[in-house]
Amino acid sequence: MNERKTSNREKLFAKFLAKEDEASFEMHKNKKTELFKDISGTVVEIGPGTGVNFPFLNNQIVNWTGIEPNKAMHPFLVKNANDHGFEITIKNDRTENISIDSSSIDFVISSEVLCSVNNLKQSLNEVRRILKPGGKFLFLEHVADNKVSFRRLIQKIVPLTPWRYFSDGCRPGRQIGKAIKENGFHNVNYKRYMQAGKGIILEINRPHIYGLAIK
Repeated sequence: MNERKTSNREKLFAKFLAKEDEASFEMHKNKKTELFKDISGTVVEIGPGTGVNFPFLNNQIVNWTGIEPNKAMHPFLVKNANDHGFEITIKNDRTENISIDSSSIDFVISSEVLCSVNNLKQSLNEVRRILKPGGKFLFLEHVADNKVSFRRLIQKIVPLTPWRYFSDGCRPGRQIGKAIKENGFHNVNYKRYMQAGKGIILEINRPHIYGLAIK
């Protein structure tokens, strides 16, 4: 069977993310430093993009695998991994079907990813499946506004526009925290906040959560 070709949209999105690496790092630096500080062992990152999270991980105690279906991201991932001293494994899987053994991973991490997976429930099922008992899922995600507001209305409307084409399938109105809580993890704990910054994209995606779920 021939492998799926990387689309022009995927190539453009990879280049866009790479240009935004520095801004993304600075925007989420404090939250990610807190969230990822105790990570060690086998780590799977879903949707790692260009590898913006490597600076928050310790290459001496982390064995890292990335689940990245967009092959245009892979060269950026390899370069960032090399720059931060990581030897990595990249799998061209989708999060709905991860080719990793059940109960084999210490940590799964995601940041700004679950908005764009095709099937949120199945993706979370896979996260929980590959984690060891007691393993942790660490996440930082933009989410639906939790009140009746103009932002919430826009979050519902934009997936019906070309927004999804240019944003790698982003659905800004997803209630990701609720979905994680309902997925069968033993313990889910997260904080909600409004991300500071300028720009129309961030204005739509300002509501965020970050936290952990334990299998």
